[in-house]
Amino acid sequence: MTPAEAPSYEALRAAFGQDLATDWIPDAVGAVDVAPFLLGGAPSGIDAARLRVPLGSRTEDVPVVPVDVRARLHGLVERALCGHRVRPEVLAYDRVDWDYRHAFRTRQQRLTELAARPELPLVLALDVHRLSRSLPLRALHDAPWATPELSAALAALDRAAGRPLLPGHRWANRLAAAVLSPVDTVVARLAPGRWLRWGDDWHVFVHAPAEADEVREAVGRALAPLGLAPSEHKTRTLPATTVLSGTARDVRGDPGDAWRRGLEQGDARALRYALPRAAPTPQISRSVPGAVRHRPELLPRAVQYLARAVDTPEGRAAVRALLPAASPFTCARLLALAATHRALAADVPDELLTRSYASGSVALRSLATRVAALTTRLRLTPDPPPRLRPWLALGADPNRWPPLLTTLL
Repeated sequence: MTPAEAPSYEALRAAFGQDLATDWIPDAVGAVDVAPFLLGGAPSGIDAARLRVPLGSRTEDVPVVPVDVRARLHGLVERALCGHRVRPEVLAYDRVDWDYRHAFRTRQQRLTELAARPELPLVLALDVHRLSRSLPLRALHDAPWATPELSAALAALDRAAGRPLLPGHRWANRLAAAVLSPVDTVVARLAPGRWLRWGDDWHVFVHAPAEADEVREAVGRALAPLGLAPSEHKTRTLPATTVLSGTARDVRGDPGDAWRRGLEQGDARALRYALPRAAPTPQISRSVPGAVRHRPELLPRAVQYLARAVDTPEGRAAVRALLPAASPFTCARLLALAATHRALAADVPDELLTRSYASGSVALRSLATRVAALTTRLRLTPDPPPRLRPWLALGADPNRWPPLLTTLL
């Protein structure tokens, strides 16, 4: 794609499909009607609801916007960045056709190669302090690739959500990858051919601690004009051989074995690896509710597993066990699953549907309406959101335009 070329609709649509895999609340109709939003301009108004989500050992309130806003921002960002190129050492969200799994494998391979170089015994792991919360709007407005339309949309988002970047959104990660390019230039000058960036995480392989200190200080100075700073908690110098150990290691092997090992060792990474890949078994299904209660961040991938297990007694029992006292975050994932299986929809209690429909989130209201329609309970959701009406008019078929359950969360 030459700098003058805007991305095609097909490229935008494919990228947005991956974006939906990081949505905190699955879209009720799989964004089947996304074309006019992707190709349209800035959103006329932005309504940002709040959702409390588990992020590892902590929970955080994140802004959630409707899919039409998300898609419009996606299209604006890709058109703005069509002539921008990041350095080849940047492996995350570097172009419109970026693919997570391919890029992650490339990252692991290159880190392994760099860690094997005997003249580079240390690695500086450097992370930006809370990038999506800390980046000021002016840093995006001042970027050379910013367009007036994109700047106006980000300003509206900043007013509605309190930040110009939303965590988990592909378009936001694309902007983050681009806005950090001046810092990449500094790292490339100090450590040519010896570094990689994934999101806002740099790994810089160095000869000695003094060199790591030099790079750290230079990156801090380069981040300051952007209103950012290195994370004191996550930035550290480590033996190069540890770069792919601990939470950064690449889990492989039989998913069933990984699940058992994850439960025995309290290994969240192994559990995350196993859930999208494991064939349903009674043993795994029975252990899923307990694992999710202990680690709520596993829920999106657990639902991906349960989608394959719902036709088994243990799989359906696992869904029932997760339904009582569900938080809005839990409701969103379980309602998306129930929206694709009429038998599961019948298990959703009236109170959960009413509570979800009364929430401030259009996305959660839409899922509640879809589940209610499958079980003749539309009285509980009397005013269907506009994007649900075509689906309802076509007979409310659970197999038509189903929510996306595949997830990268």
